Order: sequence, then C-alpha cells, then structure tokens
Amino acid sequence: MRRALKWTGRILTASLLLAAVAAVAGYIALKNTVASPSGSLAIAGLGAPVEVVRDKEGVPHIFAKSEDDLYCALGFVHAQDRLWQMELLRRTGQGRLSEMFGERTFTTDVFLRTLDLYGHAERSLAALSPEARKTLDAYARGVNAYLNRPIGALEPRLPPEFLILRHAPEPWKPADSVVVTKMMALQ
Repeated sequence: MRRALKWTGRILTASLLLAAVAAVAGYIALKNTVASPSGSLAIAGLGAPVEVVRDKEGVPHIFAKSEDDLYCALGFVHAQDRLWQMELLRRTGQGRLSEMFGERTFTTDVFLRTLDLYGHAERSLAALSPEARKTLDAYARGVNAYLNRPIGALEPRLPPEFLILRHAPEPWKPADSVVVTKMMALQ
C-alpha cells in the first residue's frame, strides 16, 4: 500500500512538473508573437534611419525624414501588429478563403470572385498617380520587410493564427493594399 502511494505521489509530482514546463513554454512562445517595443532593424530601401516609438499603450509613433521611409515603416508596423487581419482581408478580397478554411468558405469565395474585387484593385492601381503608386510600393516594401526579417531562436516568424492554420502569407503587393481598402468599403 505504501509503495503504491509513493508511486502515485511521484507520478503526480512529475505530471505537475511537466504541466508547469508546458505552461512556461507556451507563455514564452506566445510572448514572442507580440511586437517588440524596442530594438533596431535595417530595412533595405530606406533613405535615412526611421524611429518607431511605442507609447505605454503600445501605439506606434513613426518619425521619418521622408514620406517614402514613413510609409515603409508604416507597412512594417502594420504587419507587426495586424498581419493576420491584413491576410484575412486580402484573401477575402481575392476570393481565396477556401485555401485556408476549406469547403465552408467556398460560396463566399465564389461570390467575391464574381464581384472581381481584386481585378478592380489592380485596375485602380493602374489608374493611380505615380506619387500614390510610390506610396503603395513603399508600404508593400515595409510589409515584406517584416515577413522576411531576421528572427531570434525562439521567435516565430508569424503570429499564432498562421501557425495554427499552417498557412504562410505570400509577399505583399500594392494591389493587396487597394483590395483591403475595397473590402473595408464593402463592409
């Protein structure tokens, strides 16, 4: 009897220890998906250093010497904070939700492809001024800089939603920004 109690105690202790280790590992994994409030990163194509300062609520404030650098940093910060939302809106506008969610979103994809929002976005992009196009190019460069950034040993490249669905986003294009705007207008 005493021996059985001893083994039960050992198994219970090992189980609790294993659960604690798993909880700490989960916390570290999730903590590493949150945007870092400090650090530095070299982004190709910047004309001058850009400073991003997050206030106590985590709101980013971007200080840049040129508009091109500002929009590049804005794309990076948006991807850092809202990549899943951006990807979901882009995929919705493209009528490609079923690639992530399967058959349950098929009718939505058919409807949105019938609307041809992404085609309209590409045509709208072609009609924009060179200045507006330059802005969207800089923004896309910033989003892609986030997607291709160097990461730490325990830092996942993508937010948890991507990891759960085993989905990797494609590079961001200027037309993606336009289709996201059209999706928000449609809603």
